This record gives sequence, C-alpha cells and structure tokens, in this order.
Amino acid sequence: MNIAGNTYWLTNRPPTQQITARAFPEMSVRDLSQDIVPATVRGLRLIPSWIILGMILLATLGICATVLIRTRAESRASQLQHQQMLDEIAATRRANESLKIEIRRMTTDPNIIESAARLRLGMVRPNDVVIPVEPAKQGAAFGTLSFVR
Repeated sequence: MNIAGNTYWLTNRPPTQQITARAFPEMSVRDLSQDIVPATVRGLRLIPSWIILGMILLATLGICATVLIRTRAESRASQLQHQQMLDEIAATRRANESLKIEIRRMTTDPNIIESAARLRLGMVRPNDVVIPVEPAKQGAAFGTLSFVR
C-alpha cells in the first residue's frame, strides 16, 4: 500500500494527540524563557565561580589535547606515506636507468642484437644449418636448432 498517497493516517489520529496540541497554545516561547532562565541563573549562583571556570578550563584542555593527539597521528601517517612514495620513486628511477642501459646496449652491441634476432624473430645466418626439433610436449610448435660453421 502506498503510504504517501494514503491520507487516512492524517484523519485517523487518536483524540489524545489533538487535545494535547490544544492544551499549550496560550504559552509562548517568551513566557517559557522568562520562567526557565531565572531558575537556571538562581541554580548557577549556588555553584562557586571558580568551579565553573575550572570546568570550562578542563573542557578546553580536553578538546585541545584531543586535537593535538589526532594531529600528531595524522602527521605521522602522512610522513610514513611520504617516505613510501619517495622509496617508490627511487625504485622507479633505478628501474628506468637499468632499462635505459639495456636499451643502449641492445641498440649498440652487435652480439645482443644477433641473439635477440635469433631468439625472438627466429632468424639465422645464411651459412647456418637449421634442424627442426620437435619439443617434448605434444601440440607445441616446432623449435629450431642451428649449428654455425
């Protein structure tokens, strides 16, 4: 049943709620505040002012201590995260340098160029003898074995 479209609950209130709502219409906020505030002030006069000041200072001290502790914990976590990021950056830089060296060697060293051409591309020299070798696993591609004269 759709409650939003059904207004039965608005018209079917118990009569006690309507009577309670009609019991306080003459009392205003100003009347209530004039009755309550002087009673509160009279109650506060019984407590010495140094106790009230001490309670305020104690509450302030608690709030400040909580803020300081939380700030220090967040600062430590931030420093740890910063150090981890610096370590990752250093490791990435080392990896980049080793890759640069490897790229430089692959483009300039003829032995590495030849081995890469033989292994990755399956290239052979014109004077090499190529013998196809079947691997131990069935269904795999044929491998090549070359002998250099």
